[in-house]
Amino acid sequence: MLPILYYLCTQIEVDMSACKRQILEYAQTNHRVNANYLAFAYGMKPVTARQYLSSLTKEKELVRVGQGEYAIAQKQAFTYKPSEMTQEIYQKLRKELPFTDFCVYDGSILSPIQHHLSINHAIYVETNRDAVESVFARLKEWYKNVYRQPDAAFMYDYIDLRENCIIVKPLVTESPLLEVDGIKVPTLEKLLVDTQKDPDFDYLRGSESLNMYHLAFDLYSINTQRLLRYARRRGISQEINNLIKQSTEQ
Repeated sequence: MLPILYYLCTQIEVDMSACKRQILEYAQTNHRVNANYLAFAYGMKPVTARQYLSSLTKEKELVRVGQGEYAIAQKQAFTYKPSEMTQEIYQKLRKELPFTDFCVYDGSILSPIQHHLSINHAIYVETNRDAVESVFARLKEWYKNVYRQPDAAFMYDYIDLRENCIIVKPLVTESPLLEVDGIKVPTLEKLLVDTQKDPDFDYLRGSESLNMYHLAFDLYSINTQRLLRYARRRGISQEINNLIKQSTEQ
């Protein structure tokens, strides 16, 4: 890590955001960091090291824990409780297609990071790309208002998120997931990327995107490496990097 951080922090055109992320990763691994060590180990001036630490403290990424020492600010973990309907759908699909992967969640999962709260009663079912048709067909037999991979135009014209509906779409391989109450659901990192990529989340774009990222980074513990790795898989790493930079520098 040392040569990488040294390179990032000593170029004429410094990528401030990348340098800060490296410092945070070091602090996460070593629990504490101080300006003297940064200056010595990374070849930067002491005043520069203090400026980085001061900036990260103002951004609430670090907290001062002693004379010249800083540690990662303890933020809450992002949590989500699947609804009864979500659990029902997941269990029925697992029973019908036991060897298929699923990620099932409802629109309420987005509420904690929305600045302008919007009603979303949709349930999202993500599954293996080759199983989308089969899953869609089964859900159509069991429920009303089931849609397969709607694009942005279809969402605006035909889907009312204030009503109960189900949206089926492919599950990206190696998506960051976690298990809650026996159900695979998306991590916050996955949501932050998917809202910028999936056409059914188009209504969350624009200024709301920056608001969401600002809230997410302000309130919750986020694994930036996981976030960027998934963004690369989805082909929008530059867009996500820009949102991270804008939201953490406000």
